[in-house]
Amino acid sequence: MRAMAMFAIAACLAGVPLTRAQPLPPATGTAAGAPVAATAAPPASVPAPVPDTVLAAAARQAGIRRCQPAVSVVSARTLAGARHADVVLDWDRQDPDGAPFFSLTGLDYGQNAAAVFSLTTVPQPAGCTVLAERISSAPLSCREVARSELPGYQATVLVPAVTVYTLAAHPRETVTLVDSPGACLIVRRQVRYAGAG
Repeated sequence: MRAMAMFAIAACLAGVPLTRAQPLPPATGTAAGAPVAATAAPPASVPAPVPDTVLAAAARQAGIRRCQPAVSVVSARTLAGARHADVVLDWDRQDPDGAPFFSLTGLDYGQNAAAVFSLTTVPQPAGCTVLAERISSAPLSCREVARSELPGYQATVLVPAVTVYTLAAHPRETVTLVDSPGACLIVRRQVRYAGAG
């Protein structure tokens, strides 16, 4: 189920170094031109490069430099498996590398499966603060989604039909389930503050 794909982001938001990222096929898109094709794996002694994605290429084209490593790693993991992807960006044209960068990526997995991924980066002296959110839906009740995918999570009802799930081991990660007729809206959210391990 695509709902579990957001957990891949948690590893890179927890500070996985770029040299440990595994090469993944880049997603396709048109917002920033054709993506760079994946190359053959380098020898074991050379760190594997992070493949380019439509989001990483668009961020680079917009002038994002200090937070580019975070955008590259997170987008490579999040866009893996998507058949098509394209982006909408917002950034400060006067100071692209010194101001927050906002992006929304549409992900097409085929067979009517889709999701959106929101990534916000904020450059700071100690590094980059990152907010990543993946929004998808499942043709199940939220109770079924929680039972199958969130064992051990603590549930907190915000308002009727909206429940937030947390896990003590991952304090900067939440999963919010929103009941709707015939489906469950799933919002997976992670935050990493600049300088945090």
